Amino acid sequence: MTYLKKVWLIAALVLLPFTAAYGIDRLVLAPSCPDCHAAMTQALPLFDGSEDGLVRIRANNMTFRARVAGSGNRDGEGVILLHGFPETSIMWESLLEALRKAGYRAIAFDQRGYSPGARPRLENDYTKGKLANDVLAVADAAGFEKFHVIGHDFGGAIAWTLADRYPERVLSLTSLAMPHPLALSEALSNPSPQWPASSYVLFYRLPVLPELAMSFDQAALLTRWKWSRHPKDQVAEYRRVFGEPGAIHAALDWYRAFEFRSLDPAGKVRPPTLFLWGEEDGAFSRASAVATANYMDGPYRLRTLNAGHNLMLDAPNIVVPEVLEHLASAAKARNQWTAALASSSDSTDETEASCDQVPPHCLRIQLSPEGKTFRIRNQCSDTYKGVVRVTCSAWAPNTGIEYRFNLGAKSELAQEGVGARTGQSNGTCYFRPRLCAKVTAPVKPKAASIWPFL
Repeated sequence: MTYLKKVWLIAALVLLPFTAAYGIDRLVLAPSCPDCHAAMTQALPLFDGSEDGLVRIRANNMTFRARVAGSGNRDGEGVILLHGFPETSIMWESLLEALRKAGYRAIAFDQRGYSPGARPRLENDYTKGKLANDVLAVADAAGFEKFHVIGHDFGGAIAWTLADRYPERVLSLTSLAMPHPLALSEALSNPSPQWPASSYVLFYRLPVLPELAMSFDQAALLTRWKWSRHPKDQVAEYRRVFGEPGAIHAALDWYRAFEFRSLDPAGKVRPPTLFLWGEEDGAFSRASAVATANYMDGPYRLRTLNAGHNLMLDAPNIVVPEVLEHLASAAKARNQWTAALASSSDSTDETEASCDQVPPHCLRIQLSPEGKTFRIRNQCSDTYKGVVRVTCSAWAPNTGIEYRFNLGAKSELAQEGVGARTGQSNGTCYFRPRLCAKVTAPVKPKAASIWPFL
């Protein structure tokens, strides 16, 4: 009997902080109507594909709150938009309207943990695989056999996962701010500016404390820290969502459950990809942004902006047209890329046959948005040779350019007038880098050579 009392005493002491935190969250920190956002969501109409606006979508045995645009575009391609932390689908309103006008059918939904009807309690319910399955379920509910996926911040991480695991469903990928998860892991594996930039994640992974800090005084900390520059209507929605008991805990479980070097990491991505990154981003460093190209196996374009982390706030006049251009070019770029790779698959060149290695992070490759300038810089102390393929949407079908490089230590090469077409624009241009070998003998830097696919 004494033994049982000791066990119960130890259990009570262990559970006391969690019980106290739950009580404070329910009785002190939550709004006067703790279920007001849930009640507002429950009053929304169920999605039937006929109307735009706020709806509820039943998918994956849960109910998601969502914003729909372009329901009248019956033949339009599907687009799914994924928000980051700590935001909701309201962050996408201006892009949703642009997608509607451009003829797409678009859905931005409050993801697992953010929607009142999709808030499981266990940390293991927020793995990247389950979050990606939610997106597929929403796509199925909307009738999107294939779709474009656009993600910001942590929503970008889920978008990368989708493009890797389900390339047959993804027409194109657009990631705002979030680099490829393995590129981020690579940047964290060595001392780099990414270490301090990612230090906030350590706080997010702590038990109880981040919930208490972020919930206090109706999410006052988040209001001053994360939402200080957001429009008032967005802040009002965020405070309603995160004022609900359990909402912040569920959102933080994304960070607690996500593993960059898991048993099934995201691999090389095949769908046409646009990565938008702000040079003043405080969460993701240039090293992780540049390394993202190493994990592409299909058309890829990096667009750097003079902006911070919240690109939809800092540079919507650039982001929106870039996204629309990417979506419009994706199909042609994908077809050209497939044909170009097929035409070179029978190559007997030993160098070409071995071009499957991941380039080191110190090889930096840049291609101007319209493909006019190509540049590759080797910041390593070693010498490398490899190949970079380029294709542009305005070029003739099955046309591409191949740059073979043999680049010495601490050197670079550049090519102006890439694939110029007299009197024509190149359209949207993509590239794919491949490292063939690390050269041990010193090599004198030389200009790139051009080898057309056809």
